[in-house]
Amino acid sequence: MKNGGNASSVQALESALLSSDSKGAREILVGSCNPADPYACISTLIEPALRSIGEQWALGDAALSQIYVSGRICEEYIRSLPLPMSGIREDQPRIAIAVLEDFHTLGKETVLAALHASGYCVEDYGAGITVPELLELVKRDGIEVLFVSTLMLRAALEVRHLMDGIHEDGIPVRVIVGGAPFLFDDLLWKEVGADAFAHDAAEAVGLLEGGVK
Repeated sequence: MKNGGNASSVQALESALLSSDSKGAREILVGSCNPADPYACISTLIEPALRSIGEQWALGDAALSQIYVSGRICEEYIRSLPLPMSGIREDQPRIAIAVLEDFHTLGKETVLAALHASGYCVEDYGAGITVPELLELVKRDGIEVLFVSTLMLRAALEVRHLMDGIHEDGIPVRVIVGGAPFLFDDLLWKEVGADAFAHDAAEAVGLLEGGVK
């Protein structure tokens, strides 16, 4: 029975992704995922495989190009999923998500999918956005919770400038960060002044439901 993934399917997907085998990866995803529960596929199969590849890159055992291609393959599959809406929540905060400076959107797409599946409305500011642009959008839209994803350390460090701008302008928004640099250094989110850090999409939803401190 399709249940969203197990250790063997995660390893198989990881191997296909490292080999840039798009067809093989999709076959594994289709064979392992339950269409009625797409978020389980994301959280128990796609994210563990990509996290392992990211760890290999950090150790010098995988190339950045492999991370990029793996992300694109999984991103295309996620976009094809019939993501359900559990019903728009009442009295939810105004939420937005963006990829700061980088153009690698897999992390953003998985969090966005999880939020949508949990009934949240989210403004998607896309990728490659700069700090000044993000500050203007947050002010314009009255955003109360902002998810920021990064791939490279350079972009992660820009969160400090984002937080400085938020404090200087007195913008009442809470910032939750995620992405490879924050996974590799679990104190980085505090160093750049973010309000919280989510390891994955499930934790991102949990932080939102529990209230960002």
